Order: sequence, then structure tokens, then C-alpha cells
Amino acid sequence: MSLSKKSLINSILAGFVLFGTTLSRAEVLFYESFDQQPDWDKMVDPNPSSENSRARVKDDLIPEGWDLVRSEATWAPSRGHMDRHEPFEIKAADAAKARGGEGKAMVNWRDSHDPGWNRWNSDGILLKKIGDQKQVYVEFYVAFSPETYITFSNGGLGTSKIFRIYGFTGDWSDPFNYFAGATHPELLWAITGSPKKYGLRNKLSLYGMNNDPVNYPGMPGSSHGGDHSLSYISNVLNPLPDKTNGGFVLPKTGGATMERIFGPPGTYTKVAFFVKLNSEKGAFDGVLTQWIDDIKILHTDTLNWVPDNKNGIAWNVVGLGGNDFFQGYPNEDRHEEWYAIDDVKILTEVPGYLRDESTNTAAPNPPLGITID
Repeated sequence: MSLSKKSLINSILAGFVLFGTTLSRAEVLFYESFDQQPDWDKMVDPNPSSENSRARVKDDLIPEGWDLVRSEATWAPSRGHMDRHEPFEIKAADAAKARGGEGKAMVNWRDSHDPGWNRWNSDGILLKKIGDQKQVYVEFYVAFSPETYITFSNGGLGTSKIFRIYGFTGDWSDPFNYFAGATHPELLWAITGSPKKYGLRNKLSLYGMNNDPVNYPGMPGSSHGGDHSLSYISNVLNPLPDKTNGGFVLPKTGGATMERIFGPPGTYTKVAFFVKLNSEKGAFDGVLTQWIDDIKILHTDTLNWVPDNKNGIAWNVVGLGGNDFFQGYPNEDRHEEWYAIDDVKILTEVPGYLRDESTNTAAPNPPLGITID
């Protein structure tokens, strides 16, 4: 039986006390369990007749404690499809999708739609301003629906952006003007891939670095305009446990799949990132580290996050969700499928238990197929 959401949160708080000496260097900038959030989707307004104290973006009410929201769908009640969902929702009715099976989570809905061109759609983002930070650690838990696993198996997954952190230097009255070069530096994490070609991919996009591969030393694989499509098998510092077969996801043991990396549909995986700006513009000492379930799979400290000709001076925005390039089903199906994000934590330092290199490798799994008579 899984721990309840309340028990999980109490365990987190107890951990802060128990490991206070190792976490004392890290300031908690933000924590969100979603449990105390009023139900939210684009169509919900708890105070429709009053001057609401929470700000709006394009008439979308912003969830409590957050700063910006973007919610644009293809198949959704806001577009006249009353039997579908908004790009993301936070609802007590979705408790079964939350971590621990109770409370609430941010449930993002991917819309499959082909308008005849390479359109990104079903755009649902929550953004948190974190002040100007030279370095930031972010962790969250993510789970994917059974339909998403089926879509991956059929080769139609497309790409969905799930996490981002960036430095915004533009006009806050136009916070989504990404193409003005005002959101650099930026790190994006997305899911993509197909069993027919290279398997599930760990897609990381590093933007604002002049799209010049010379600024990405230490990153595995090759850069295509800042996009790095990395393998969960060969482009990792430490192998990940195989959540389907036991053992590890190693070369020559089959491709990376949703089940092997993220476990059965609906189960939660912990994902974490640490980013640190270069010490000065043009210096090749910027840091990027990534963990899956507390296992360090990527680390480089040679990035030129802010080249000489860029204006980025700090990380100041963290975002969850994003838009989807998803065209795997006929438009008449109005197909949608979800993934959920829960228990988000933003710190100024890497937690002490992750700074200990001995805890950054996967513990050996017990061998399969052993029985006791």
C-alpha cells in the first residue's frame, strides 16, 4: 500500500529537521504540493462577481502562490469541447492521479492535433518567479498516463515540454514573448522518442548560447540548435534501474521505454536539476546536473551559459508544463492524454544527500527469477 500524500509531506518535513545540518546551506525558495490549491482550470473562477486579488494573464486566473499562467488548448471546454480537458488542471476530483493517491497534482493534458503543418499545441504552463539567482536546484515528481505509454509504443509520442528554468530580461507585461531573445539562458526538459528509432529520449534544450556547439563542452551527444536528444542508456553517468525487468538499463539490454525508465503507468518518478551560471560572461564554467530518482545521470561544469554578447544575468523563472508537438491521432478522435506533476521543490543549493557522491549511484537490484522452496 502506498504512503498517503499527507504522510509523504510529513516525511519531507521530518527530513528537513533530521538533516538540518546538511540542508542549512540551502534556502527553500518555493515548495508546492498542490493539495491546498483551490480547484483550477481555465473555466473556473471561485469569485466570478468580485475584483479578484490574484492577477490574470489573458483572463486566466493564476493559481495561488504562482506568478504567471498560460493555458491554450485545441480540445477543451474553453474551445467548446465540453467532454475534454483544459491544458492543465488542479482538481480534487483527480486525487487518484496525485502522488500517494490523495490530494491534488498539476494534471497536464496533451492534445493530438494536425493542422497540416508542424504546429505545437495544447500549451499549459505554470511559472514561478524566484528572484535573481546565480544557481538553482529544482526537483519534482512526474507520472504519465496509460494512454501515453500506448502512444509511445505506437511511435506517436511526439514531444512534450515538461520543465524549464530561465533568465527573463524582457518586459513582464509580455512574459511569453520568448522569441524576443528575452528568456536566455534557458534549460528545457522534454519527453520524446519512439521504440522504432532510438527509444525514449532524455531531451534537454540549452538556449541562449548562440546555438554554437563550442559553448556546450561537456554535454554528451551533439547539439542541434541547442537541442540535445540524449540516451537514457548510453548518455548517462550512472545506469538507471530497470523498472520493468530488474537490474539496470544498460547497453545491449534493449531500448529505453516508458516502462523501463518511469515504471508502470501512473507511478511517480523524481526528476531534479541543478544549474549554475558561468562566473562571468564568456567563461566556460557554468554547471548543469540532472538526477532521476536521486541517481546522477548528467553533470557538466564547462558550459558557457551566458556568452559575451548576451544579457542574461540570473536565473529568475521556473516553469512546469509546456506545449506539445503531438499529431499521433486523427483529428476527429480529439485525442488527449495526461501527465501529472507533484511535490515541487526549489532550493538555492543541491541538498546535502545529493552532494554525497556515494548516494548518486543506483543501488543494485535483487536478481530476478529466484524462488525459495
